[in-house]
Parts: sequence; structure tokens; C-alpha cells
Amino acid sequence: MKKSVKLSALSITLGMAMLTHFPLYANGTDYKYSLTDGIDICFKKVKEKLGDEAKVSTIRASFASGGDIDPRSANRPQGVMTTCTVTYQNPEDPKKLLSMRMDTRSGEFKKPALVEIRVMGDASKFNVNDYLISLDKVVLTPLTAFMTSQEKNLSEHYSKFAWTGVSLSAPGTFSNVHHLRIDVEGRLAVNDIKESGYADISVDGKKVNKNRLIK
Repeated sequence: MKKSVKLSALSITLGMAMLTHFPLYANGTDYKYSLTDGIDICFKKVKEKLGDEAKVSTIRASFASGGDIDPRSANRPQGVMTTCTVTYQNPEDPKKLLSMRMDTRSGEFKKPALVEIRVMGDASKFNVNDYLISLDKVVLTPLTAFMTSQEKNLSEHYSKFAWTGVSLSAPGTFSNVHHLRIDVEGRLAVNDIKESGYADISVDGKKVNKNRLIK
């Protein structure tokens, strides 16, 4: 992939469900899935829909932080999955991408839509395969241990916190390879100000590229 070619409109991300600190997650009556279904619930559903070897570009799962952390989420129980999206190779036209979003209340995916790809640089050099990865190459298992290992520091930094997203991002401006990202949000213990952080991890879950869960 030439550096002069950057995909600018393709930054939806690979979703996996997540764990939070406390309280225990509620499923809620309005949402089909929550973190109690596993950190990889969105990924599992994408896999069920597209197959293990589907070529995806991005997947994103978002989870409510709850009203104690964000008053805007007061009507959404902490941990419910509010977003699950995937961008993947069109099986009928491999040069194109499709985007699909889950209705998080019913748990069913909506009809896929064609993605309009925009390229910065020489568009003739763009190859969609540079932005695709097979689902079976994305390893989620190590994420649980990593998140658990961070809880002590997060508990000291925040009076309360929640994991609010896990995603798979495509190569772009800041990375030449696919990578995972975990997001956290909480209330600072020192002054109750809301703050967020993230960790950037390799797709095999083994290497932490950046740990900015605590700023």
C-alpha cells in the first residue's frame, strides 16, 4: 500500500463487547444485547451473519456508560450495546464495500448499503484489499485479561468507570495495518469531571501499541 493513498471515509471500526467496572450490567428491556453477553457479542453476530472468513474493513461496537457517568445516557442502562456496525467486502463485487448496521433493539442487522470510497492522493493506486482483513485473523481472547489488568489503576483514577467501545480500525493516517481499540469513560476521582481514554492493540490481541486509558 503506497503511503500516498489514504482511505479517508472508511473509519467505522470492529466491534467487540466489553466489560465494565461496576455496577453489574443490566440488559435493559429496550436493547437486545449487553456486555453480559460477552466482550465479543457484536463480533459474534457479525461472524454469524457474514461467516468466519468474511473480509471486513471495520467493525464498531459501542456500549452505554450509564447515567452515573454521563447524564445523557440516563435512559440507557450501563453496558447495553447501542451500536454494532461492520464495513465489509461486497461478495458480488470485490472492488466495493458494503456497510451494515444492527438494530440494537431487535438484534437484527439492517439491509446493507454501498459504501462510497473516497481516496486522498492518487485514486488509481487504491486497492480495496489493502483495507480488508479476514475475521478469523482477529483474535479477541486476550482482551479480557488486558482489561482486567487495567482495573486497579482505573479504579484509583476514576470514582466510577465503564468500558464504552471496542473496535477494529482499518489502515489509515495513523497506522498502516488493522488494529483494535478499546474505549473507557469515567468520572475522575479527584473532581468528578467526566473523562475518556483508550488503548490501541494489535489484531492478535498480544501487543499494546498505545495505552492511554489514563491521560
